[in-house]
Parts: sequence; C-alpha cells; structure tokens
Amino acid sequence: MGLRSMVGRQHQLAVLDDAWRVAQSGALQLVVVSGEAGAGKTRLLEHFASTAEAAGPRVLRSACVPLGAEGLPLAPATAVLRTLVDEGGTRALSDLVPGGDGMLRLLPELGAAEGEPGGQARLFELFGALLRRLGAQRPLVLLIDDLQWADRSTLDLLQLLVRTLRSSRVLLAGAYRSDDVTRGHPLRRYLAELERLPGVRRIEVERLSRAETAELLAGVLGHPPTGELLDRVYRSCGGNPFFAVELARAPVPETIPESLRDLLVDRVARLPRPAARVVRLVAVGGQPISHDLLAAVAGLAEDELLEAVRAAADGGVLRAGPDGYALPHRLLRAAVVDDLLPAERIRLHRTYAEALEADQGLVPPDRLAAATAFHWYEAGTVAKALPALLRAAEAAQRIYAHAEQVQLLDRALRPPAAGAGSMSGPDRLGLFETAIAAATWAGNDLDALELLDRALVEADRVQAPERVALLLAHRGMLLQNLHREGASTAVTEALELLPADRSLARARILDLASAVLAVRGQATPARELAAEAAEIAAAHGEPGLEANARTTVGWALSQLGQHQDGRAALQAAGALAAGQSDPVRLARVDLNLAEVEHRLGDYPAVIEAAQRGLRDAEAAGLGRTLGMLLSVQLTAARFAVGRWDEADQASRQAIDRDPTGAPGATLHAQRAEIALARGERDRARDQLSLARSLLDPAAAPRTVLVTRLEAELALAEQRIDDAWQLVAAALAGGVGSGAAPYERWPLLATAARVHGCRGRPATGPGPETPELAGLREAGSELPADTPLYRAYAAQVAAELADPVAAGWDQVVAAWDRLGRPYPTAYAQLRAAEARLRAGELEPARALLRTAQAHARDLGAGPLLDDIRALARGARIWLDGDPSTPTAAADGADRLGLTERETEVLRLVALGRSNREIGQALFISPKTVSVHVSNLLGKLGVGSRGQAAAVAHRLRLFGDQPGA
Repeated sequence: MGLRSMVGRQHQLAVLDDAWRVAQSGALQLVVVSGEAGAGKTRLLEHFASTAEAAGPRVLRSACVPLGAEGLPLAPATAVLRTLVDEGGTRALSDLVPGGDGMLRLLPELGAAEGEPGGQARLFELFGALLRRLGAQRPLVLLIDDLQWADRSTLDLLQLLVRTLRSSRVLLAGAYRSDDVTRGHPLRRYLAELERLPGVRRIEVERLSRAETAELLAGVLGHPPTGELLDRVYRSCGGNPFFAVELARAPVPETIPESLRDLLVDRVARLPRPAARVVRLVAVGGQPISHDLLAAVAGLAEDELLEAVRAAADGGVLRAGPDGYALPHRLLRAAVVDDLLPAERIRLHRTYAEALEADQGLVPPDRLAAATAFHWYEAGTVAKALPALLRAAEAAQRIYAHAEQVQLLDRALRPPAAGAGSMSGPDRLGLFETAIAAATWAGNDLDALELLDRALVEADRVQAPERVALLLAHRGMLLQNLHREGASTAVTEALELLPADRSLARARILDLASAVLAVRGQATPARELAAEAAEIAAAHGEPGLEANARTTVGWALSQLGQHQDGRAALQAAGALAAGQSDPVRLARVDLNLAEVEHRLGDYPAVIEAAQRGLRDAEAAGLGRTLGMLLSVQLTAARFAVGRWDEADQASRQAIDRDPTGAPGATLHAQRAEIALARGERDRARDQLSLARSLLDPAAAPRTVLVTRLEAELALAEQRIDDAWQLVAAALAGGVGSGAAPYERWPLLATAARVHGCRGRPATGPGPETPELAGLREAGSELPADTPLYRAYAAQVAAELADPVAAGWDQVVAAWDRLGRPYPTAYAQLRAAEARLRAGELEPARALLRTAQAHARDLGAGPLLDDIRALARGARIWLDGDPSTPTAAADGADRLGLTERETEVLRLVALGRSNREIGQALFISPKTVSVHVSNLLGKLGVGSRGQAAAVAHRLRLFGDQPGA
C-alpha cells in the first residue's frame, strides 16, 4: 500500500502498512489510533482503507455512536452486519456462518426476535466466526471509528476478537479522540489490557510541524501559503490540521471562523460553572499558570478549585504540566478570550496584575516583569503598563529572548484597546529601532519589516536623517532576505541621506548597506562601502562594528575571486569579534567563512567553521536564524564528503526547530538530495514538496537547489522531457542569478547531464544545437577560479563533449582531489564508459571496480545499479554484484544461447530498443538485430515480447535492476 499523499503521516501509514502485511499472512492485528480532535485520525484510517481497497482486500467501515453516558450498544458490529445484509440479503449471514442468522437480532428493522438471556456469548462467537470466514475468503480490514464512545459490550467484543482470531487474515483498526478519554474512562482500562496481547499496536496522530502545515495549506489553497498566512495559522492552531484548514479558509484574516469558534467555546460552555471560570482565567493568564497564582485570582476554596480543575481537565480543555495549567492550543485560548465581555476581560486582567503586585512570588522571577506588564496593558492601565513593559523587554534582551522582547516592545508602541492616553515614551523611534533589531535576530523578518515601516511613518527625515538612513538600509536587508522587490531602492535612499562626516552613524549605515549589496552579488561597491565602514569604526575604537564590516569585506573579496584575501579578512574579523567575546558576530564570521571554504572546496574547513558557528549562534540565542544558515552549510559539507548519515542528522535536527523561508526550504531540499542519492524517490518527493511549501509565492526566492533536485528526480524516473523543461526554464529565466556559483554550477551540471540523456549519440560528436550552445555559454559565464569550480567546469565540458573523447579522467581526478566520493564515482562510471567505447577493457574494469566501492560504501543504490549494469553489458563481473552470470549462463546453455546472445536477451527483457542495446553493449544496432534474430530462432518464438516472457518465466536473470 502507498505511504504518500497524506501530509506528515508517513510513520503512521508505515505502521498500518506493516500491520496489514502481517495480517495478510494469517495473524490478526489490532491498530489503535489516538489523537486530539481535528488531528486527522479518521482521515488517516480512510486514506489507508481506500488504498487497501485498491489492492484487493475487503474493507468494512463502522463507528461507535454516542447515546447517553455510554454509546449505542454494539454499534460497530451492527454496522458490519447491516452492510453485509444490504449487499447479500438476509441469507448472507447464514451463508457465511452456520447459524449466522442469529446475529440478525442486532438489526431491529428486520423484526428479529428478542434475544434469550445469556445469549451475548453466542452472539460474540458468531460475530468472530463471521470475521474469520470473511478473512478466509479474502483479507479483511475492519475500521472502527470514535472508540471514545464505545459501550462496554463493544469493548468486550473487541477484546474477545483479539484473543480468539489470532490466526485470521483480519486487521482491526480503531480510532479514538484522546482529549475525550480522560482519567477513569473505561476505554483506558481496556486498552491497557489489550496492549499486553500479541498483534496490538498503538499509533498517536500528532500535530503537524510548521513545514508540514505549510504543505497542507498548499494542497488546500492550490498554491503555497504566504509566509504571513503560514505564521498566523501556525501560531493559532499549533499544527492541528483541521483548525489549520479552517483558519486558512477564513474570509477575514486574524479571525476565527464562526463555526470553529462555536465548536471551541461550546466545549467550555458544557463544563460546570466553576470549571468554566477556571478555564477563562487560565485563558486570560496567557501563559502556563501555577496553581498558587490560579488560587490567588480564582476566588475559590481549595477543594472547590481542585474540583473545578479536575472537571476542566477531564473535559479536555485544560492541561496540567510541570509549569502549571494551560489550554491545549492557542486557538482555544483565543476563542475563550474573545467570548468574554470587554468589561469582564479587563476585570480579570486587573485581578491578575493586582495579585502579582501583591505577591511577587506567584510567578518565577524571570517572568514577573513580563507577566505584570502584560496584565496592566490588557487592563488598560497605561501608567503602570509602559514602565513594566520596558523593564520586561530589557530582561528578555539580557537572555536573548528576542521574540518575547519584540512582543513586549510592540505593546509599548501601541495604545491598549481598553486604555486611555498614549503609550509614548521619551524616544519612540529608539523603541522601534530596538524592536526591529530584536525581530530580525528572532528570525521574524515579516514582523521586523512591519515595525520598520511603522517607524518610517513616524520618523522625521529632516530632524533625524541619519536614523532614517539606517532604517532604510535595514529595510533593504529585510526585503532582500524576504526576496522581495525594493531592496536596491531602499539602499539607494539610505545612501542619499548618508552624513558627510566620518561619524559612527556613517559607518553603521555603510556597514548595513554594504551587506545588502554583497548579498545581491554587487561585490565591488559592497567591498568599497564595507572597507570605509571598517576604517571609521577602527578610528572610533568600535571593534564590534569593525568586525561586522570586515566580515562583509571578506565575503565581497571572495565573490570577486580573491578567495585567499577574503579568507584572511574573515579571519581578522573573527579575531576582533573574539576579543569582544561577541557570539553574534562570531557566528556571522563563521557563516561567511564556511561559505568561502565551500567555494574553495575545503569541506573539512566548512564543517569546522559551521560547527563553531552553531555553538556561537546557540549561545547568542540565534539558533533559529543564523543557526539555520550554518546548519545548511554543515549539511552540505557532510554530504559532499560522503558522511550522509551525519548530513541527514544535521538537517533533521535543524528542521525539528521549524525553520521558515529559504533556510527551511533548503534544509528540506538537502534531505531530498540525500534521499535521491540513496534511491528513496518517494521520500525525496515529499521533502521537495515541503521545500516548495516554505518558499513564499509572493516573492522571487532563490530556488536553485529545489529546481535542480526536481530535475534530478524527474531524471531518476525517466521523465527526461520534464527534467529538461525544469533546467531549461531555470537557466533561461535566470533562476539563481543572485545565488553563489557553488549553487549555480551544480544546476548547470544537471542541465548538461539531462541534455545528454535526451539523445547522446553512441559514437562521434553530436550536432551543435541551440540548446548545446546555450549550455556552453552558461558555463563560460561562471567562474572557474577554485578547485570546486574547476571540477564542475570539467564535468560540464565532459557531459557536452564527444562521448569517446570526453575528458572524464580529468573529472575523476578533480573530484578525487576534493575528497568527494559521490561525484568521483559518477565520473569513474562515465570514464569507464568512454574507455569501453575506445575498446580499452582493462582501464574500464579498474574504474568500475573503484566506482563500485565508492557507491557501495555510500549506500548510493541507483549509482551502484548503473555501475553494475555497465559492467555486465561489457561482460565485466564485479565482486559483490548479485547479478552474477552463473544462473543466466546455466539457463542460456540449456537454450543454446551464446554469451553475447544472453546479454542481448537480458536487455530485450528490460524493454530496450536495438539502439539502446547497442549503446549498452558497445556494438552497432545492425549487429544487435542479428543477435535478436538468432535468439528468437533458438527460443522458438516470433517476437521480442515472447522472448522476454521466456526469460522472465525461466527466471534467467533474477530480479533485474534497471539498466
């Protein structure tokens, strides 16, 4: 069965698939699926069942139905019986099981007689026999949804089935809503007993990650969600799929759809009044609330409070954790708060604020300032809110809690809805500047841009031109990071306001403007501006600013081809930052140094710089910003040197932190690249889908890696035309024009390989087509001034050259010098192919043996298959190749085939044309035709298809890999 087409549920589907395989062999399996409301349990089971039906087994669907304190008696069994009777009439049950009509008593519409006392055991026995018989006819899947509403008889029946049908071809799959199965629920005891039995498995359907939510919304909307929409939805729903879809479809942004609001609020309204009050208090509290704080604001006696908390927890709307009480997700909290009357909301916030002022020990010291500020702000008490907000923001900054700092400063800059008067402070523009910087370090570029635009509206260009210029330069950087238009314009406007003197203000503006230009590939002006900024900073004794500027100088020098000078400039910047013990600037230096080392192809140095930078980024609280970019470098370098497991681990650990935008997309694409190299195409496709979902469709993001890997996937699936369209459109449209050459060279190498696959001639040079000329021109425009770039240049030239004269030996040497085993093995394969075309068997044999060793060590399945296929075609037998000639030779001897006819038959059985067989065996199509005619006569068949059938029937070649 398939594991795809459901976002974020591959593990759960894999468990169901494995259980199904076991059940088909004759061992009953029970899979119990749990998850909160809206998690997608029913959809998971339905997806699995639909896929199962397509494979042949019978699928019966049922559900438990609520009725009073317990569910409708034996509702799932009744649903199964009703389905069978509807399909085959009332005789269907007795035809399947002797005495089966005794089960008709469960169908009152048939007027069955009342059951005799004590007949339940007989009924259960008959139902078990029915399932056993159905499974004997063909494998059976029985779905039971909403187990939280199961009556005791249904649970007893389920337990009996698991105990008595152990050798049946039956899979039972049930689902229940975990937030309804509270302490004391009868299902808990039954599940605990069932889990001790063989063949019983549990699956939890968890919330989606941010990237998975993006993929889900892309499927619902028909296009990837904008970063703003994704942020809003994910913050609200926390990854609950149903809530995410409803929020994305909401006609008015920032609002909860009425149907969803009613669903959420109704769960609170059904609670006893004290429990509902506790839920409202916790919702207003905004963070996990300690028991002591809740007791201080609830106004309830201790026993009443505990009873209310228990009722709310049992109702699934309150969770108790080590930090205190909280609601299950932000969406429920928002719905509950919105349902309060304005005066009621203000009163509850004031109650909290007064309680915190009266007893500062009610919250941990690190949360006191923020909690007090929040409640005074929401209570509309401006005089107390503003100083508390500023104190809390300073405290957040000290511990690198940038996201919290942004929230606090944003409140300080906005008047509360319930308050009177202004939140203006002594320097509102200064607060904006601090908030913008914090949002940037937190990785919230959209929030930073919104704050910056608000600041520019309030700023006076006449009174504060330098501060406006710095804001404009920062705006340019944000627009560039978001891949939106206007970055160059913002930098130009900033430079127009540049102060004439050599002040620190001028240095700061030049520093930021030069960084934007460097990222945009304008290396020469970037270096000039950054060098001036560094000189001014040094003159003023500002080593931190100087380190920043020299980092940009190093980056720009490397872009200009002066890589050693760039490396030296970055090392000098690192020394300045280290002298200040500045982890932020140290992390930035190491990020840039890692990229320079990447251009040079020094991967051990990349790994060292990236690991060092990651430690500094974590120390500075920048794990989700600079840390993600450093993880990209670390993953790329580990993949390059063949440490694929470590590369996969680095990218997975970074993805677990829900990175956004281009860094997140790149990390998913890198996982796709590893999967493709290993032959895991489905996994690669899933990762590329996640990568695309993180790229903002409203922007013009760099998609070099994603586009290249989509082409590689198409190539692996023999969709040659699709692969060519992808790379051709990328090259023609200037995709990645702002990307580094180490990103653009691989794209060109893939394009050259795809071009060759579209019709590489068996011998002799191909015609100089416009496409070929375009690829050569693209290569001439890229630098070849580092060992890495020279290796790519050599490979592209070899891909586009005469197949016999191609310089693949030089490509092998270039990649081998860089310590990159994967492209080395590929180049060895192509070099061996060229040697065989030239009739040089022994050099080809040596190349193929070394290439096989590389590919086998890496776990590069598809490349290993290609190496062995070429070797077999040339009658070179490699150690460890499972497709040895023994079985085929024995069968061929019996049929009277020669060794060459056996090779031709193998390729005929794979569906190859004469031309393709000739290319694989290095003989002419005419010679192939002669061999085909001879083998058809010896096999006594009249067509290639019949010959292939004989080969498959006699299993001459085993399970052949694609050649």
